[in-house]
Amino acid sequence: MPSDFLDKGIALLERSPWFDADWYRTQYPDVAWSGISPETHYLRLGESWGRYPGPNFDPEWYLGRYPDVAQVRMSPLLHFITHGEAEGRLPCELQAHAWDEALWARRVSPEHCLQALETLRETGDLPEASLAGFVAARWHAGQGDWQAAANCLAGRPTGEQALPRHVGPLLLAVEAFGRSGRLAMAWQAMSALQRQAAALADTQLAVANLLAWQGECLPEAPGALQAEWQRQRLAWINSVWKQQGLSTVGLVDTTDAPALDNLRGPVDDSMGSDASPLVSVIVPVYNAEETLPTALRSLAGQRHVALEVIVVDDASDDTSASVAEAFAERDTRFRVLRQPVNQGAYAARNRGIAEARGDMMTVHDSDDWSHPDKLATQVRGLIRHPDWMACCSHWVRTSPALVFSCWRMEQGWSYRNVSSLMFRRRVFEVLGYWDEVRAEADTEYYYRIRAAFGNQSVGEVLPGVPLAFGRQAENSLTSVGRTHLATQFHGARADYRQASQAWHAQARRPEDLFLPRRPEQRPFEVPVVLLP
Repeated sequence: MPSDFLDKGIALLERSPWFDADWYRTQYPDVAWSGISPETHYLRLGESWGRYPGPNFDPEWYLGRYPDVAQVRMSPLLHFITHGEAEGRLPCELQAHAWDEALWARRVSPEHCLQALETLRETGDLPEASLAGFVAARWHAGQGDWQAAANCLAGRPTGEQALPRHVGPLLLAVEAFGRSGRLAMAWQAMSALQRQAAALADTQLAVANLLAWQGECLPEAPGALQAEWQRQRLAWINSVWKQQGLSTVGLVDTTDAPALDNLRGPVDDSMGSDASPLVSVIVPVYNAEETLPTALRSLAGQRHVALEVIVVDDASDDTSASVAEAFAERDTRFRVLRQPVNQGAYAARNRGIAEARGDMMTVHDSDDWSHPDKLATQVRGLIRHPDWMACCSHWVRTSPALVFSCWRMEQGWSYRNVSSLMFRRRVFEVLGYWDEVRAEADTEYYYRIRAAFGNQSVGEVLPGVPLAFGRQAENSLTSVGRTHLATQFHGARADYRQASQAWHAQARRPEDLFLPRRPEQRPFEVPVVLLP
């Protein structure tokens, strides 16, 4: 190891709780005889000899668990300190992680897994106990049991070796305490979150959430104070975009509280742009008369982009088609297609994309809302990166009342929005249509692009900054079913991903992954529950 890298490595070890100099000297007595510091000894000799830097880091296990680290031939401990810890990687094999996997894969009954995790939380040492508390709380939150989630987090040990190290546990704590009415504990967690990641978009959304829960818990507060809390909520939401130089939004009805259906973009003369490539937006619709106006209004308000919106009504039983047609009468950028019979969202997308004229194409769900600068930001990304064939923005799930959340806490609430992937026309010409299944075709198309054109062919714009809000019902976190998101760990979605990725892997050229709109036979097997 060159001397400058050695010096930097020593400095990292001196500051890291994962290197325990006293433990290392005691465990390996020859270190004292060497006459060099424990940090220097470990980096020069000990790691290559298979020694441990402390009781809670296993270098050999780390390299086996994360082969990408072995490929770059980097010290596993230095990788964990500089990258892995923040990425949510583990320092050693932990029982809590094994129980977490068993819990979500349904290999063992949830009751048995949760009891094991509770025992680890109460009797284990760091990092085991802290991880157990987090994964148990995450499970309870996913079931909508916020009191149980709060109890797990209230008793969760903390410290320098508490895991995971990202902001997920603090975000979950703010939510669990806020939703269960423990406002003082929620604000304490909020204070810790702001100290750790004040500029993070999710942190600012968490403040907006906490103000909403505070209003619910304190209905007796004076009206003027309640109104101020609502004003602050919108200000915190806008701060997410303001710090990126993006437009802020207002309310359609300024006398009402912030809500997904009450958002209004800026009113100015910057709608549309002749200089922009034409972007075709496909909006599949089925029985969405209540939410569709919000989705279409957010598309009509897109700034600095030439736009074509194709609404495909999938034989709705309500007035969705009429709502869309009335909108199209007022805005010539919109047009409506009607499916003769209900065929599913991906068949509706395929109908729309077959008629799209745009140089770039994307999708917008009928119950979501997009920030006024979303499409222009993605267009800029593709223009600035000619090697990108497609790009994603990020989004966050929200209730109609603008309370943000996610169905399974990872590193935060905001994440890649695969469902509104924007791609160049060439992608469609080479790869064809979406798979007409009931779920997972968004993800399959995303990975099909990467398989055809390379992993670097799909970029991301403003990662961590939500440019869209995905509507979720208040009870959606507890929803179950044979196609629920949880089946990505075990079940229909997991089986579909495995089969589709095997198809991707066998391709020798991009054209091998072309999928016709109505293929004579499927390129890979699909779980029956996902068939239309």
